[in-house]
Amino acid sequence: MKYIFYGDTIIIVIINTDNILYAWEMIYIISFKKLTIEDKEIIERYVDKENLESYEYLFSSLYMWRKLNNVKYAIFDDTLIIEKNEEGKETFYAQPFGYNKEKLTELVDILKTRNQDYTDREYLFGDVDEEFLNDLKKYTDYKIEAVEDVDDFEYVYSIMDLIELKGKKYHGKKNHFNSFNKSYSYEIKTLDNDKVVKDCLALLHKWHDEVAVTVDKEMLMEIDAIKDLCGELHYFDLKSIAVYVDGNLAGFAVGEKVNDNMAVIHVERGEIAYKGIYSFLNRIFLMESFSDTEFVNRQEDTGNEGLRKAKQSYHPVKMVKKYLVKVV
Repeated sequence: MKYIFYGDTIIIVIINTDNILYAWEMIYIISFKKLTIEDKEIIERYVDKENLESYEYLFSSLYMWRKLNNVKYAIFDDTLIIEKNEEGKETFYAQPFGYNKEKLTELVDILKTRNQDYTDREYLFGDVDEEFLNDLKKYTDYKIEAVEDVDDFEYVYSIMDLIELKGKKYHGKKNHFNSFNKSYSYEIKTLDNDKVVKDCLALLHKWHDEVAVTVDKEMLMEIDAIKDLCGELHYFDLKSIAVYVDGNLAGFAVGEKVNDNMAVIHVERGEIAYKGIYSFLNRIFLMESFSDTEFVNRQEDTGNEGLRKAKQSYHPVKMVKKYLVKVV
């Protein structure tokens, strides 16, 4: 078997037994393409949302961050292969979907060979869960070196815990919720018209200017990513909430129900001048949109100490672990 690479396209050929180069038969053409909104059906054909824990592989998430992470994908042997580039991790292949365990070595061979033409690929795989990591160890003869991507671990909470806010550990959150509820005359809307979306984007700009301590690539592209998402809420079947106080937007959130067990919060931003806005947003959004779901995934903390402290203060019941993997 021989691999020929033309940019993002892989041609797999088989040489005849006499090794005459002009006598070959094409087996596969694998072409990586940039993700577009038209690819939703293809991606969701492979990603089993019923058993999904990580938000990374939701099409809405891939689409939202497609520009920041230069998301591409290819289909090989009825297997979905996603390629991403993340700051600090360089370019890697995400966990494949639909792969045949008995052919996993062949898949790894192809991806390793393709990577020989690049210099920005320290890890072969990223966003890997323990099941795929174990399959790599069991079904290939390669040496597998896995690193816990701790800053990328995802926080999962009990929705009932966050709605009921019972007990001493949620005392502060409940006080913040009650403070907002009693102090302000508010109105709840959804992101279903241009005026509300415009207000949300204006709040994002203000948040970046006033709250963001450092400006990185992700911060700079976040507004564009959220704008894309808000413009396609119905297409992605997303839920949303916008809380207004005296005609001014105090905060908003966007999320989706992944399956009967899991919801995901994609975006949550509040105007900190309104005391208790985040506790109010968190509880009301879950009550109105996800009360029939058991868990909510509120994504990672990206290594930000302030964000980590805030996420831990809501007492996660589980962390979705993810790994970066070298295959040598």
